[in-house]
Amino acid sequence: MVRVSLPCVLWGCLLAVHPEPPTACSENQYLVNNQCCDKCPPGKKLVKDCTELTETQCTPCGKGEFLDTWNSLTRCHQHQYCEPHSGLQVLKEGTSETDTTCTCQEGQHCTSNDCERCAPHTSCGPGFGVKQMATGSSDTVCELCPTGFFSNVSSAVEKCRSWTSCEAKDLVVLQEGTNRTDVVCGKVSKKSKDKVLQLEVMRHHPVEVDFPGHNPAAPVQETLQGCQPVTQEDGKESRISVQERL
Repeated sequence: MVRVSLPCVLWGCLLAVHPEPPTACSENQYLVNNQCCDKCPPGKKLVKDCTELTETQCTPCGKGEFLDTWNSLTRCHQHQYCEPHSGLQVLKEGTSETDTTCTCQEGQHCTSNDCERCAPHTSCGPGFGVKQMATGSSDTVCELCPTGFFSNVSSAVEKCRSWTSCEAKDLVVLQEGTNRTDVVCGKVSKKSKDKVLQLEVMRHHPVEVDFPGHNPAAPVQETLQGCQPVTQEDGKESRISVQERL
């Protein structure tokens, strides 16, 4: 037979009547008065803590309020207000468990991740086109129009446009385009067209030109005297005798 001392017996009796208070509660509980009480579910707020005899008392959030987590709060959060003067509008109405979602009005984008304010989309000026269009959360991305393209307007939606093909319209380029202007096409008058053709011929068939001081070899002329060729000397007149004519 095992003997137990009187102090141990008394301590055991005390633990049975008054157990040790918990040091931690589960995720969906909270500690109050040395007791773990259940938290209120999303959409409800705390009315009264639990006791040894009663459970936690909760009540639903009112209109325009919400709580999106398990909680022990006595007040619900107010729904976000989408301020029209700040460029905001409602994207999704809030519930007792979710907040209202705001977005920017047409032509504007959020200036922060919280989307508390909006700003107008940036317009790409002349010489620039839209590389990436703006969204509700990002601004316009512009790019300089490369050679062969142009933009003559300020716009948040238009890309750079390609120059007009004069050749496709059976026309000629009268003025080259820039990143701000299109090419100018037109017809060429007959006089101008002949001049262009003449320049083209000269370009493909160059003409020899004698320069001052240049003394090319004297030309050689040949005549026939009988059956033998006769060389005409330089500086003498070229004459054919009567015999040669016969």
